[in-house]
Amino acid sequence: MSNLEHILDRVAQQVDRPIVTIGNFDGVHLGHQTICQEVQQSARRAGVASVALTFDPHPVVFFGKKDTSTFCIDRPDKKLELLHKHGIDHPTALPFDADLASHSPEGFVHKILFESLRAQEVWVGYDFNFGKGRSGGIEELQRHGRERDIDVRVHAAVTSGDEVVSSTRVRKALSGGNLDLAAALLNRRHALRGEVEHGEARGRALGFPTANISPRAGMMIPHGVYITTLTLLDPGAGLPAGPLPAITNVGVRPTVATAAAPNAETFVLSGLAPDADIYGQRVEVELIAFVRPEMKFDGLDALKARIAEDIAQARLAHGLGR
Repeated sequence: MSNLEHILDRVAQQVDRPIVTIGNFDGVHLGHQTICQEVQQSARRAGVASVALTFDPHPVVFFGKKDTSTFCIDRPDKKLELLHKHGIDHPTALPFDADLASHSPEGFVHKILFESLRAQEVWVGYDFNFGKGRSGGIEELQRHGRERDIDVRVHAAVTSGDEVVSSTRVRKALSGGNLDLAAALLNRRHALRGEVEHGEARGRALGFPTANISPRAGMMIPHGVYITTLTLLDPGAGLPAGPLPAITNVGVRPTVATAAAPNAETFVLSGLAPDADIYGQRVEVELIAFVRPEMKFDGLDALKARIAEDIAQARLAHGLGR
């Protein structure tokens, strides 16, 4: 049994004639959230479970057109959490590989929706495409569904500010540093997620110990300093969950030694002991406001002085005083 078949079989054992929605759902933005609400309501009326099928990796990443960290808005685990939060009973990531990519539109409908899941109803967005080379559209989905007694529903575009809400629009807002627009489109603040790593302890040597993560998504944002909060997703004994007031540098640390890949270094302002051991902890860093671009300073003394200024500004923004 392939990995795809194993995943579908596991879901099929938990559902009977479910209501299904399909999409990449990157960011789970307002448009996605309205589809989830429609699917949830339809499932309740029918007395069945709801299923969301998404893909990991994102097809654009699989075909080598984009890098995950600077293209995808959220990590797969966050995406599934958000889909569940917005009403989906069984959010499911299908492994997107050469086999899945080779499915014809009819093959996708027959094998996955009809044979495996026995879906009674399928919801998709207005711009949905599927199958090998994105060769299938809504008409093909409706036709193949009709032949198998699967009702296909198409959700209209959702607009905000007279423009369609889309993952592309969210990415553009984030890459342009417009955190407020991104938050409006996402219905939440953009956040970076990762595991706290051992670094070179330069922050600690400067007097500002940081929690370092290398996010695998959401890094299309401009490099620089941000007012943030940090939340421990699985806090151990004696550790606070958060959110904790913080300040974060996103970038490559040009003053000390340019990193091969950008990361996020977060200094917690209050609520976490300086000697707390959070290495290996899963954390989420929520971006509240941009402070300044990443800069290269003339030596460590200048860097330390500017960090102190940034921290003072962040403390004021969090209502902590100087």
